[in-house]
Amino acid sequence: MLIRFNVENYLSFNSKSEFSMIANKERRLASHYKKEPGINILKSSVIYGANASGKSNFVKAINFSKDVIIKGIDKLNPVNSHFRLIDGNVDLPSIFQYEIKAGNKFYSYGFATVLKENKIIEEWLYEISSNKEKKIFERFINDEGKHEIEIGLSLSGKTETRFDVYREDFQNSNNLLFLSEINRKSIEDFDEASDFRDVYNWFDKKLNVLFPNSKYFGLNFIGDDNEMSKTFNNFLRVFQTGINDITSEEVDLDSFDIPIKIKEDLTNKIEKSKIILFEIKGINYTLKKTENNEYKIKKIGLEHINNLGSPVVFDIDNESDGTQRLFDFIPALHEMAKSDSVFIIDELDRSLHSKLTYGIFELFLLLTKNNESQLIVSTHESLLLDLELLRRDEIWFVEKQDNQSRLFSLDEFKVRNDKIIRKDYLIGRYGAIPIFKSFKNINL
Repeated sequence: MLIRFNVENYLSFNSKSEFSMIANKERRLASHYKKEPGINILKSSVIYGANASGKSNFVKAINFSKDVIIKGIDKLNPVNSHFRLIDGNVDLPSIFQYEIKAGNKFYSYGFATVLKENKIIEEWLYEISSNKEKKIFERFINDEGKHEIEIGLSLSGKTETRFDVYREDFQNSNNLLFLSEINRKSIEDFDEASDFRDVYNWFDKKLNVLFPNSKYFGLNFIGDDNEMSKTFNNFLRVFQTGINDITSEEVDLDSFDIPIKIKEDLTNKIEKSKIILFEIKGINYTLKKTENNEYKIKKIGLEHINNLGSPVVFDIDNESDGTQRLFDFIPALHEMAKSDSVFIIDELDRSLHSKLTYGIFELFLLLTKNNESQLIVSTHESLLLDLELLRRDEIWFVEKQDNQSRLFSLDEFKVRNDKIIRKDYLIGRYGAIPIFKSFKNINL
């Protein structure tokens, strides 16, 4: 679970900005938080703000820091991603820090990087509790300009020797994260590495980020995952899309003529994923590589029923933008219901009706009441500003002040739980709304 996230000197965030999923002391809507010793962690949050206020930059900060951990900063292009409206910030570190629950433990993990040089200058991992911190490792640049790593774990024998080797290797590795590199080593055979594994796996397998341009996230599973196909059909009927069924028809490989360039692309992508989705001439297909290294191609269709009661199959591109957007969310809802996961979604309401956006949140809260999944979204949909749906501490705002993004919670305003906050937000009582100059002097 995500507990807190801090970002500094990245895109529109200059000074340290903190986003928190720690519940306040009120016990209203108790199913919206997970009780832990000394802390209650919220399961959902919505983030509001005017256009260009920094909502998407907040999501990008989480996505970027995850990519640094999983892919490596040398695979990214973060030049000019610092806060650029203050001269000199280009030389200052950009800082990303998380507090998370991974496994049964709580951790603080973060790193500092000079983006213009793709250099990691600090990194730390602590196990935390309500009254103490336990250092797992801390990395810094010593007086000689070399990266030094202090291990806080109790190590012995071969384990200590191996960590000494890893630390020695890292003295000249200024574009690598120690957490990531340890997980690329052969660490499965010693217990002391469990903290490294659990934290890395949280970022790799639990934390998910969806942007507005995410496309057909779930179609990859159709036709090869009966449970997912059933889930899609159930959700599509609940959301009244008019789709009766999702069909998949296997295509004879010998008769399937794939252009050479597309074939090269597919060959490269299939090595990184078990199933991929691709499109040729407006028709969607899935490509699967079996355990026997055989390739299977299936054509995906969406079945509607005509006025005679007969099925008519359409391609996904014939569906509305809102229906296509649901194909991103349905697998996310399925995953959040089945396993503990965190989904960060930018512009949840894009192409969706207000009531459908509201329904997705209601459905999430219903499906995940017995697990630790979390849903955090940015949105303009004011219908979600309803204290019967959400708690005060689940509602956040982003606002620009002096061209810098600032995060703050509705909980700071101490509004009554019977207050109609949607109206107050739209008239600007909480800030974070567009402010226009007069249109009277516009000459066309």
